[in-house]
Amino acid sequence: MAFVEICLVLATIGLLLFQWSTGTFKAFKDRDLYFEKPHPFVGNMGASALQKASFQKQISEFYNRTRHRKLVGLFNLRTPMIQINDPQLIKKICVKDFDHFPNHQTLNIPNERLVNDMLNVMRDQHWRNMRSVLTPVFTAAKMRNMFTLMNESFAECLEHLKSSQPFAAGENAFELDMKVLCNKLSNDVIATTAFGLKVNSFDDPGNEFHKIGKTLSFSRGLPFQKFMMCLLAPKVFNFFKLTIFNSENVEYFVRLVVDAMQYREKHNITRPDMIQLLMEAKKESKNNWTDDEIVAQCFIFFFAAFENNSNLICTTTYELLLNPDIQERLYEEVEETQEALKGAPLTYDAVQKMTYMDMVISESLRKWPLSAAADRLCSKDYTLTDDEGIKLFEFKAGDNISIPICGLHWDERFFPQPQRFDPERFSERRKKDLIPYTYLPFGVGPRSCIGNRYALMQAKGMLYSLILNYKIEASPRTTKDLWESARGFNIIPTTGFWMQLLPRK
Repeated sequence: MAFVEICLVLATIGLLLFQWSTGTFKAFKDRDLYFEKPHPFVGNMGASALQKASFQKQISEFYNRTRHRKLVGLFNLRTPMIQINDPQLIKKICVKDFDHFPNHQTLNIPNERLVNDMLNVMRDQHWRNMRSVLTPVFTAAKMRNMFTLMNESFAECLEHLKSSQPFAAGENAFELDMKVLCNKLSNDVIATTAFGLKVNSFDDPGNEFHKIGKTLSFSRGLPFQKFMMCLLAPKVFNFFKLTIFNSENVEYFVRLVVDAMQYREKHNITRPDMIQLLMEAKKESKNNWTDDEIVAQCFIFFFAAFENNSNLICTTTYELLLNPDIQERLYEEVEETQEALKGAPLTYDAVQKMTYMDMVISESLRKWPLSAAADRLCSKDYTLTDDEGIKLFEFKAGDNISIPICGLHWDERFFPQPQRFDPERFSERRKKDLIPYTYLPFGVGPRSCIGNRYALMQAKGMLYSLILNYKIEASPRTTKDLWESARGFNIIPTTGFWMQLLPRK
């Protein structure tokens, strides 16, 4: 009898879990919106949630199946989302009628310190106030000063590579995992530009900042699984007072920033980094910022910059080794830039003048977008119409919106031969032919990424140093198909970004 009772209890629990996992799947049935049949717990995102494909690949494949529809229902795990496939409708929702869609999808993690104070999580007027204060922080003039700090990290990275050469076999070429190298570089750049801390993760890979910083990346591993749980069952996640990040590690960064601010104010020290810019912005702002709000804007670099900036360099170098003619042309421009500098270090202005470098990076962001999709949240009921005024859909307050960035980027109607790496798409002659709102590497509208200049100057600065000194080639361990082998939120192959560097001089 006990066995039967146990079976009944387990069956009841299983039934309740199944009903819960599918409880949101009727969201579009009465709203005249097409959707693909979702699966329990994972919705339409099973492959990426189970780490069998990258989020980019799954979003792109879903887009390809549904792109003939301007709007389509998508289930991201249990969350119903309305995917906008039409560029003109993207413009309406994200720009023209932004006041109806001013926020990102709700991320309610009350026990997670700093997260809710980050700019990209803030909502409504709180976000507007912070955005208006932070926008001047990321101007070209401020980035120009900050670039000098990045240059120091680039130099340390090059010294590390040079020290690797004597131990390599055959023609002085040596193999490395570019992802490991770029993660160290990204860590050091963030440390110096955002947290005012000088570290060298190449000489001291076990430094505390690097060790703790790695735990804040949630593209894969345990943090990824915890983040998935937070999205899948936020009430359960919060009921047990769970957190994605270790509270002691978060406290480390809080103390780092707060102590630095106090020390600088006491000793009247200035430094061209993010802490300094935020301190100045706080003085000029009418709002009384808390320490956590200031730290959170530095903390966001680990979400927006650590993995993304590293990945941008990795995917670009991967394409350069596959396309030696493009690499050679880029090398010629880099050499011309070095000659123009006449022995002086690379500057922000010199980076801005490298037009082919910009074309290469733009195409890398097109083919391998850092974010698979952008999201918005409908704040008040909204009737979407086409250019003729015909009603297309009735949005309700609380509806989640998805913009399929990678789907648009890989659509041959907008980018012929999308699998081909072709920087000429972004030449002065051809870029005017780009259809607006089909190329969205940093998002779209007022909610687009505020730190795009920061990301671009780090990637371009490092590539300048790398291409000037090394020829990038395939190695025996170079992944054959990046699209198929990548997993998680980022385009990272399971085997690593292995390649070979051959010194040029």
